[in-house]
Amino acid sequence: MKQHILVVDDELGPRESLKAVFSRDYEVTLAESASAGMAVLEKERVDLVLLDVMMPEEDGLSFLRRLQAIYADLPVVMISATSSVRPVVEAMRVGAKDFVAKPFDVEEIQHIVRRALETNVLQRRVATLEDDIAREFPVTGIVGQSSAFAAALSDVRKAAATDSTVLISGESGTGKELAARMLHSLSSRSQEPFVAVHCGALTETLMESELFGHEKGAFTGANKLKQGRFDLAGSGTLFFDEVSEMTLATQIKLLRVLQEREFTRVGGTQVIKTNARIVGASNKNLRKEAMAGNFRDDLYYRLSVVPVTLPPLRDRGGDIDLLVQHFLDTLRQTIPVQTEAFTPEALALLNAYSWPGNIRELRNVVERMLVLHGTSREIEPGFLPEEFLDDDGGMAPPPTDSDDPLQERMNTYERQMIEKALQETHWVQTRAAERLGTTRRILRYRMEKLDIPAQPNGQHAD
Repeated sequence: MKQHILVVDDELGPRESLKAVFSRDYEVTLAESASAGMAVLEKERVDLVLLDVMMPEEDGLSFLRRLQAIYADLPVVMISATSSVRPVVEAMRVGAKDFVAKPFDVEEIQHIVRRALETNVLQRRVATLEDDIAREFPVTGIVGQSSAFAAALSDVRKAAATDSTVLISGESGTGKELAARMLHSLSSRSQEPFVAVHCGALTETLMESELFGHEKGAFTGANKLKQGRFDLAGSGTLFFDEVSEMTLATQIKLLRVLQEREFTRVGGTQVIKTNARIVGASNKNLRKEAMAGNFRDDLYYRLSVVPVTLPPLRDRGGDIDLLVQHFLDTLRQTIPVQTEAFTPEALALLNAYSWPGNIRELRNVVERMLVLHGTSREIEPGFLPEEFLDDDGGMAPPPTDSDDPLQERMNTYERQMIEKALQETHWVQTRAAERLGTTRRILRYRMEKLDIPAQPNGQHAD
């Protein structure tokens, strides 16, 4: 589909000339006044407006102000026969993308229009990407209230108030990048870029060029100057994900940047200063890696000025129910389903699972359930993958006859889990619920359903 240009000019000659210039590559609509131009905008999608400054009914600057108020993202290029600088300055101040004088040079106006349209497309793509990132990494809505997770978030907030280098540790899938983005959003650098470097995805030959950029002619194929991630980060945050995957040679170069706050592009001699904040992340114990000689100990100490450790999901008692509901609410915005919740029985199984893939695995399971069983109002235990019926963190379900109904098997299994947790916590339901990774309300509900007394003697425990 061709991009659509609207020409608004009260003179017929310039209107027709502009149509001749652009009609080959664009869809062009002509309007002889501001009111006619607005009528077009109200009915059709327009990608750019070429607007004359001097018009009798409503002048171009007045119309430009109206356009900015209603269609803020619509690029407008002003055209005028006047030699005065004042309308040019005013138009740019109001929000025009550029200004062309009559009689216009054809190549010049083609270049201006093409550049304005390309810039607008890029801005929309960036906005879309930012929306996607915001949905994927909702830093203002991090979910979790367990004590271990709350302690980690407290460390992130304290670190955000400083410019210190931070090292975030945690198993794969625990949300290290989310924590890094939260740190960035809470810091004084929040309006600057957040640039992520996924160290495991870059070879040693590419890493240096990606980090520091390269000069034109630095190596075969380097046809122009390329800015690196440090350039792109500016005074923002540079996040090194899985920093343990970085080669020893690259570790030396990163150490120099951390020490000197400067770098040199590949093939260049100019020393470039950097003010970017460094945040590292690793699913390995970097201290042990350094002791084993797999990671430079001097770089480890430079990175771990403020260490933050994210707990695995299996240690976040009570958070699984919250995360499930969060993923349900988020995914239902993009997947058309009727599902509103997981049943308490299904949640009990999710809470009993060891979650080797942590939060990433939980999100995957919730999405899979919505895709496969989205016509059901609730996700039931029988819908879950087999591993959730077999994995209970080390306690296997009691043997049963193969012709027993699935629900009876599930009830027997769940009853055994609940009674074991109650016995281990001396029948204090609040503590038992925390051990099972659920809430006291759901625990009491399941105890009533399964006829489990509050205490062996029937007395109320808490």
